Amino acid sequence: MEKHPLNISTPSCVQHAILIQKYRQHRGADVRRLVLLHGAGVAGETTWMYLVNYLEEWDEILIPDFAGMGGKSRFLDIHQPAINDYARQIQELLIRLEWHSIDIAGYSFGGMVTHGLMEGGVNIRCAYLIEPAMLFSDQADQLKEKARQYRDIAQQLIHGESGQDIFIRFLDSVSPQRINNETADRMTVKRLRANSEGFARSLQAVSDEIEQRGDYFLQWTAPWPGVSFVGGLTPAFMHQRHQRLAQESSDWSYESVPSSDHSLVFTKPRTIAAVMNRHRARMADSDGQ
Repeated sequence: MEKHPLNISTPSCVQHAILIQKYRQHRGADVRRLVLLHGAGVAGETTWMYLVNYLEEWDEILIPDFAGMGGKSRFLDIHQPAINDYARQIQELLIRLEWHSIDIAGYSFGGMVTHGLMEGGVNIRCAYLIEPAMLFSDQADQLKEKARQYRDIAQQLIHGESGQDIFIRFLDSVSPQRINNETADRMTVKRLRANSEGFARSLQAVSDEIEQRGDYFLQWTAPWPGVSFVGGLTPAFMHQRHQRLAQESSDWSYESVPSSDHSLVFTKPRTIAAVMNRHRARMADSDGQ
């Protein structure tokens, strides 16, 4: 496995990403490519590298940093980005790299940007959504309350508050039933605080998107093959939303990941990667790619 840092300027953004090249995991004619989109505030490499070690079905893996959330990645002239701005950032990077067809995994905020890429016309072959922000619940009032919580936290950070309590409020919001672990909480707070401005802007973007399109997300179904992952300790209403997503989408499945909460991408990388590998191998068996 080779790891290459990328520093690229695109029309809207100075970009930083990591490109992982595996030693041709399969022998098909096409290079199989996967994009991994991180959550709010914590950079891509920190989020994904444990999981990357267990992936076996892709030849190249791209791990971008969203603007303001890792490396020197930043927007050139956008003060408060919307979800479609983050999606455009990633689309510009894909165009520069000439990645015309991709598989994609989106964690939390990255799951919402994955949806934005779909709307932008990116050719996505299959998708893996890990507790995506827009599918928090199948109840409108809970989705609206989540948007309000994110907006309040974002505004406090934007206006200069940086105490540990505000970050703990975020953790309580996304992982209300997490196992008590002060060391893990301190590590997460440290990571979020390191990119607090980008973290705040991404939370504001999620809040705006949910407030504007909540009814749409309540009824959304997946247009591609894929899998949802939800932590076993995550509240039941998120499980219910993803169970319904699997039932109503044409080629989608749902996985509950035992003994995990919203931090499952960090704590259960082997489990998630194993499901992704099996799913992608089955796709290859059925369509030859």
